[in-house]
Amino acid sequence: MKRTFRISILMLGLVGTFIAAAVQQVPAADGGPLLLCPPGQKNCHSTLPPK
Repeated sequence: MKRTFRISILMLGLVGTFIAAAVQQVPAADGGPLLLCPPGQKNCHSTLPPK
């Protein structure tokens, strides 16, 4: 029983790792980190392209 429980936990971790690796990441507009300005801050430059 213990062995079955351990194997199932390890398999869940292994499958979860593959699922997390398979999900595509959302890229930023310029390829760098997507830094947004906090609300109310003046003279803030965003990395987003102008519309």
